[in-house]
Amino acid sequence: MKIAHAFSIWMALAIGLAASGASAADDVENGKKIAKKCTACHTLNKGGKNRLGPNLFGVLGKPAGHVKDYKYSKALLDSGIVWDEANFMAFIDNPKKTIKGTKMSFAGIKKPAQRAELLAYFKTLTDAAAPKETAGNAEDGLVAAKKHCIVCHSFEKGGRVVFGPTLFDIYGKPAASIPGYEYSTAMKNSGLTWNDKNLLEFLSNPGRFLPGTTARFPGLKSAQEKADILAYLKTLK
Repeated sequence: MKIAHAFSIWMALAIGLAASGASAADDVENGKKIAKKCTACHTLNKGGKNRLGPNLFGVLGKPAGHVKDYKYSKALLDSGIVWDEANFMAFIDNPKKTIKGTKMSFAGIKKPAQRAELLAYFKTLTDAAAPKETAGNAEDGLVAAKKHCIVCHSFEKGGRVVFGPTLFDIYGKPAASIPGYEYSTAMKNSGLTWNDKNLLEFLSNPGRFLPGTTARFPGLKSAQEKADILAYLKTLK
């Protein structure tokens, strides 16, 4: 009965992290709203004009100073930075600390959840085709769930509490809604409703999805296993 344990840990962790407001860490819509702060100085559309700052479409994965016809500060040109996720997050937290001498006057975004949401939105500002979604198989999902989740969770209606609550009928339901389980304040306050997107992200890396979670599960690398477990959870009605 290893299934419940691993997956239970994920859920418990997710529950704990949600309280910090990070439950929507990869919420593109929230990130789009936060990005309005950027439009005071930047355009975000493909081919947009440079303003006080350069156009930011497609900036992720590019070296600092890559936009043509924009006069960057010497500090940024000499930084050697490539805008990967870590550098992006550090810069929007505190531009002047990340690149000393930058002419960027923005004070930064202090809330980690909001920085994560903004990053999620910036990931959409690209010409790259969206990756094809992996189709899940519920039967294979049962096997994967037994392998990874049963150490923390049960899966049947009214199932016993292990380290986490039963996962029966959680899909489409608000987080922290299973009766008889003592959820963390974080999960209770997360505002999450378990859908395809956030369940897959949680299965990928609970700690990144919900920073501060108590879940110890490191996450799954296999897109197929995640899709299969999701398909299985949808059958638990």
